[in-house]
Amino acid sequence: MNKDYKISNDGTIFEIKDDGSISKLAKINDKGQISTLSGTVMTANGGSKGGYWFFIIVFAIAIVILSVLYSEADNAYQWANYERNEYREKYENASSSISSLRNENNSLKHERDKAKSELSKLKNKISSTYPLIITDIEIANVYNDGTIQTDYGYMIYSYNTMYLKPRVKYTGLTSGSKTFKIKLYEPDGSLSTGSYSTYSYSDDAYIYEGENTCKFSAWGNSSRGNWRSGTYRIEIWYDNTCLKSKTFTIY
Repeated sequence: MNKDYKISNDGTIFEIKDDGSISKLAKINDKGQISTLSGTVMTANGGSKGGYWFFIIVFAIAIVILSVLYSEADNAYQWANYERNEYREKYENASSSISSLRNENNSLKHERDKAKSELSKLKNKISSTYPLIITDIEIANVYNDGTIQTDYGYMIYSYNTMYLKPRVKYTGLTSGSKTFKIKLYEPDGSLSTGSYSTYSYSDDAYIYEGENTCKFSAWGNSSRGNWRSGTYRIEIWYDNTCLKSKTFTIY
């Protein structure tokens, strides 16, 4: 049969019996001295009955203190266990997220490397036919020594025309020296030719990878008014491929 001992606020030590009744046993003061209900201080050297009650009360107090300490320790353990489980859950969730992100990152790297490899293969395949992609062609009017008379982007007037010098903006797919053929068609549609019958002239140029500009040799003569007014068309060819065609006006 278990006994339940308690201490009230005024220091009364009592026992709660199984039937719910309360039996007062003794009192304990602030100095820790235990006395009977009548006020007699109990010591271990008292009579056999007093000694019995002394040890009973001490035992009861010990049980109460141990119960409180156990309860506090148990609460601390339960809280620590709760926090440990919570941290473990957070750690597992974080580990799962990190693993998922790592797998996703590896997958993206694989896709990137695959796309990079395919792009490189496509680039090598295309560059054999198209070493560069020309995005624009501009025309300047220059003197025989290459000095600009009318700069790129400005209106060219017939009475000032001498040599027409093309400049292209391009994206290079490969680098190296390439030979280009330039065809210049006059307003009546005829091809302006010199020593060649199928193109106006050829020119060698070094092409760089990426976005760049390139100036080709000029075509014409040193006499002012060499080109009549009208709409012209210029074409840039590489081997048997026309890379770019553009019309321009001489006023």
